[in-house]
Amino acid sequence: MKQLILVICSISLNMVGCLILLCGCSSIMTHVGPHQGYYSGTKADTRILKDSDTGWVIKPLAMIDLPFSALLDTVLLPYDYFQADNIASQPSPKERVQDWENYQATDITYQTTSK
Repeated sequence: MKQLILVICSISLNMVGCLILLCGCSSIMTHVGPHQGYYSGTKADTRILKDSDTGWVIKPLAMIDLPFSALLDTVLLPYDYFQADNIASQPSPKERVQDWENYQATDITYQTTSK
């Protein structure tokens, strides 16, 4: 009997731990990239839920994540407000990657020509 209770408790704790790790995933993922406006994580979850090409595995996860993303987006609302002013002044991630690749290409050609 004690082993059954221990197994049930361990399964319950694992499920709760997984839910905590999944909380606000869309919000976190949209905030580490370029600024996508207000409530970007919530918008991403609703796009996933509305999309007919989304698989059956992802839709329940998006449903679970939706309230947590909305909560985290609300907490991050002041950050989004201040980021909105910096949109034009910062280059996009694509431009930064292209600049880095151009720098690497010129550095490699400089090293090969100098030898």
